[in-house]
Amino acid sequence: MGESPALQVRGLTTRFVTPHGNITAVDGVSFSVTRGETLGLVGESGSGKSVTAMSIMRLVAPPGRITAGSVLLNGTELLSLDEDAMRQRRGTEVGMVFQNPMTALNPVYSVGWQMREVLRAHGQLMDVDARIHDALAAVGMPDPARQAAAFPHQMSGGMRQRVVIAMGMLHRPQLLIADEPTTALDVTIQAQVLALMKRLTYERGTALLLITHNMGVIARMCDRVAVMYAGEIVEEAPVDELFARPRHPYTQGLLRSIPRADQTRGQLPSLAGAPPDMTRPPSGCRFRDRCDQARAGCETHPELYELAPGHRARCWIAQDMAAAVENPNDR
Repeated sequence: MGESPALQVRGLTTRFVTPHGNITAVDGVSFSVTRGETLGLVGESGSGKSVTAMSIMRLVAPPGRITAGSVLLNGTELLSLDEDAMRQRRGTEVGMVFQNPMTALNPVYSVGWQMREVLRAHGQLMDVDARIHDALAAVGMPDPARQAAAFPHQMSGGMRQRVVIAMGMLHRPQLLIADEPTTALDVTIQAQVLALMKRLTYERGTALLLITHNMGVIARMCDRVAVMYAGEIVEEAPVDELFARPRHPYTQGLLRSIPRADQTRGQLPSLAGAPPDMTRPPSGCRFRDRCDQARAGCETHPELYELAPGHRARCWIAQDMAAAVENPNDR
């Protein structure tokens, strides 16, 4: 992808002040997404994925606060905008699909009323009903006029998710952030919703940041993937490269936990231990206490190291292995 990124995140840091200490939920995160590209942000619960998304949208509520970094949307620094200017960009230049459509939609208003408010909030007062019906039709909703008059509780989970996607795409944003968009759906509806999002972003040239803990969704949807652990990106690579040659032990553990059709039944491998206490994060590699490959050098915190073009990992072992391959005579 040779074009300039629609989204550039550099050194993003978000902290929460709690009675038990300060928690750095997002710690120096950097990545970019170009138009028409899908970047997957993957990791277990609590790794900082959703806080990263909320920080990009500037929706982090107190006691949370963005303390450092840069978020450029088509060259505009979002973190320096005043609230009115940022509000104008939410929903127009950047849209968001939230995790649970039943809580994202207001149960006491019809779907059409809520979509109409999205348009009115940004000064769109002409042909409102036509635009709503077109948006619902674009996400595969039958009889859009009737569905616009319906209330969220009258719809299935899949239909509600389609409505939320339609709302996120209503202004044809340059960036769409989808936070666990298929969590509450069964497998068949998940596949339909993912195919729908892939088609819409491809047809409209929208950059898609897809947040999930599901490696199967990553394999199906994404062009590139960034793996998060304890507030940091620990590996980033094109999706085929990551699945074929994962370098960070955490990524390797995530991939081992995926059920395989060619394996007999039995208990799936799991990662030992638990993520670190982020009020007192370890000084070295944050995965060290759970890593079966850890050694003395892991007590020093590693930086993201480029192992191959477009493939980076935050791991001393991966760095040493890459260096050994590059300079075999030094071994």
